[in-house]
Amino acid sequence: MITSMKNAYNVAGKNVLITGGTQGLGKGMVDAFLECGARVGFTGRNTEKAQQVIEEMSQKYPGCFIKYYQADQRKQEDCQNAVDGFVADFGKIDTLVNNAGAGRGRDAFGFIDNNFEDWHYTLGLDLTAVFMMSCMCAKLMKDTGGGSIINITSNAGLVVNKPQNMVSYSTAKAGANHMTRMLAWEWAPYKIRVNAIAPGYFKSGITPPEAAHLEKLWIDEYTPTKRRGDPAEIGALAIYLAAEASEQMTGEILCIDGGYSLAN
Repeated sequence: MITSMKNAYNVAGKNVLITGGTQGLGKGMVDAFLECGARVGFTGRNTEKAQQVIEEMSQKYPGCFIKYYQADQRKQEDCQNAVDGFVADFGKIDTLVNNAGAGRGRDAFGFIDNNFEDWHYTLGLDLTAVFMMSCMCAKLMKDTGGGSIINITSNAGLVVNKPQNMVSYSTAKAGANHMTRMLAWEWAPYKIRVNAIAPGYFKSGITPPEAAHLEKLWIDEYTPTKRRGDPAEIGALAIYLAAEASEQMTGEILCIDGGYSLAN
């Protein structure tokens, strides 16, 4: 519990595991935590991209402690190996950021065309993987005095984003939002806090080419602030949720979307 503002937002020395840290919002959070003095491990599937992140961050923050763990978050064995590797390197987990995710948008009837493969892929990565990582890390946090779990969901789990059809992604994110509340309730006795950040449209670099023509509609017409968010803004919110300043906050879904969801 904080008694002053002096160290309220201090995460220096904390051990932070971020899934999907090779690009976009994940890379932005790797950057943010390292800048604030945390020790960071991150997962991803592309080792080449991961090495580029390590080199970039090591140059930007000389002496920083950063490790990479190759993992397909949909696979239970990969998740466990990443957690085990992190604990071997860092000793304990203070904060888990469940960021890895992807969407495969199509009309609902279209899922029949590929035998629901896209449905299972999206739910596996955006929902089941979040649950697996949360359980694996919370079990360790329980024995080390608690911790913070931050789920990166989406405003698509709160409102119907338009005009694109994205039922699998939105369903997974809505499930992750409610899972956040359920786990926050269940794990509160162990001083494990579980919260979610629900972004809108950000400069993530992962907008599929087929959706590029929707950019003007999303931002100019539907987002009151008239701009995309910057990954650093997600990083700032994640820092807050990892720090003692947010010690009394759990089970919350913090939407950061420039006001998009206000009228949608």
